[in-house]
Parts: sequence; C-alpha cells; structure tokens
Amino acid sequence: MAEIRQETANLYRDVRERICRSIFIGEYGEGDLIPPERKLAEELDVSRVTVRKALDMLERERIIARTQGSGTRVSLYYGPRDGSMDIITVTAPAQNEFFARMIDAVQTRADLQDSLVLYQQKPSFVSLEDCLYRLYRKGLKNLVLWKEDMEISEGALRKLKGLGMNIVLFDAVDGGGCVDAVCLDNAGAVEALLSCIKEKGCENPAYVGWDNLQIGSLKVREDTFRKLIPEGKLIHIPYRYHSRVDGIPKKLLEDAVEEVGECDGVIYAVGELGIACEGIRREKGISKPAGMIGMMPGARELGICVVEQDFQAMADQIFTCLKCQNTRESGWRAKNYRIGGNGIL
Repeated sequence: MAEIRQETANLYRDVRERICRSIFIGEYGEGDLIPPERKLAEELDVSRVTVRKALDMLERERIIARTQGSGTRVSLYYGPRDGSMDIITVTAPAQNEFFARMIDAVQTRADLQDSLVLYQQKPSFVSLEDCLYRLYRKGLKNLVLWKEDMEISEGALRKLKGLGMNIVLFDAVDGGGCVDAVCLDNAGAVEALLSCIKEKGCENPAYVGWDNLQIGSLKVREDTFRKLIPEGKLIHIPYRYHSRVDGIPKKLLEDAVEEVGECDGVIYAVGELGIACEGIRREKGISKPAGMIGMMPGARELGICVVEQDFQAMADQIFTCLKCQNTRESGWRAKNYRIGGNGIL
C-alpha cells in the first residue's frame, strides 16, 4: 500500500514538473491560460485526478492561479517564500583564479548554520539555462551563481525565481530587478587605486584590462577610469586568454607595456594582468606606480597597490540574501549590493 501511495505521489510530481518545464521554456507565458484539466490529462496521458492534484501543488506554490469561470493561468510569484537553507548550490567557473577563495568563504559561512554546499560545474554541452533548471527540477532551490562570461537571459533567471528558486548572483553588478546581486564596489576600487598611485607621484596613469566589456564588473571598472581620467590611455588584452594567463603571448604583454609609454603609472583591471605586465616591466627595469584589483602571488614583491575582494563579507551578504528570500515575512525585494574591498599596499 505504501508503495502504491509513493508511486501516485511521484506521478503527481511528474505532471507538476512537466507543466513547470512548459512554463520555463515558454510554452506557457506569464498570464497565459493553460489547457483545462481534461485536455491536459489527454496530452500527458494521465487521469484528470492526477492533473488536478498536480495543479493543486502548483497553486499552493503560487505558480498558477485558478479562477472559477476564467480557467487556470500562469501566475508566477517573485517574492520571498518560506523555505529551508539546508542545501546551497554554487555554480561558478572553476578556472577563475579566485574560485577557491570564493568557495572557501561560502563554505565557511555555510558551516555556521549547518548548510551543505554543493558545487555544480556547467557541462560544456549543456546551456547554463538548462543546467540551472536541472537543479530546480531536483529540488535544489538555493542558488549562488557566478556566471562570469557564461550566458543566461534575464528572462530565464526571472522564470526560475518565479518558479520558486532563490538566486543570488556573485560578482554581478545587476540582478535585473528579479534576483539579488553581490559584487565588489568596483567604482570604489578604481578610485582607491588611483588615489594610491597618485600618492606615489603618478599624474598621468594608463589603464590595462580585458577587452570583454559584456562582463559588468569589467565595464564598471573601465567606465570609472574613463570618468576620472578622461584623457587616460586605455589598453585592451584579448579576453580569450583570461582562463590561461600564462598562455598570453609574451609579445602581447610587451606591446601593452610599450603602449603605456609616457604614462607615469598604470591601473590593471584584474590581478592576473597586473602580475604578468609588471613582471615584464621589472625585467625591462621600468619602475612606475601600479595598482590592480585582486591579490595575486608576487604583488608585494613587485610593489603593486592592490584592492582585494572581501570574499567573506560577500559570502555573508549572499547568505543574508538567501535567508530573506527563504522567509515569507521578510519583505524581500531584489537588490544590488556593492561590497567594499580591502586595500593592500
């Protein structure tokens, strides 16, 4: 008897999942009527009782709304829901230089409240949208996403949130109004570095960064430099080398150092470029004030000013966001958080 009840419950959940999938892929849009019970039962090859039970589940989860005489419509809820933080899933680029430190900070914070952290690497043959939906389908409702240059539409994130997933974007400047975003105060970091090298006598700095300004943090850093140093020289390195800095052709780096030219200082958008270029400048006997975002081995030896991400403060904010999203009475609304960095001279 217990096995029969379990099979029946599984059938309800399967129908619920198939309807959710149709919502996620856009077969049913926000506010759309979904087919009546009889038609759904025929399409899904189940009984009307099973469909009704599945719809009951979706209505309780505030994914649909049923109105007598008007039918059943998709009605996603984007506010906080009462939930558990037993399991936190992190999806992030393992090849990023700061991945280990980010995971360590999240794990340290999770241990304080006995949460289990699961890491999910996006398979190369699966879109990020499908990867995240698989997590949702498995009942993993708390997501920390460091998408870096992985593509996902704002609409997909919004649907996942509306279906009941709690989401915080890490190192993202904007959550699009539907999910929280936690990142370094990138503008403040550039301002601090400019102040640092100015104290060392720099009046005409250059800026060296990746050429991919689709990544919000990189765009804010470069835009801030442009705003504060309108005539400053901008030098770009192809982003395709970002996951293998050691593989950047030395000629490219030497050209960047040469292009800095008469500038009496330089700001690097990321630590990897700072270490690589400053190493070449040291070889050439060039000594000018330099600053970079993100601590890397060798920075002190090269005398580089550094603004380092405060990963623990960022992890604390991430968990605060998730807690609010998991508490119906919190009054949660999506917000972007800028976390100050740590200055190191």
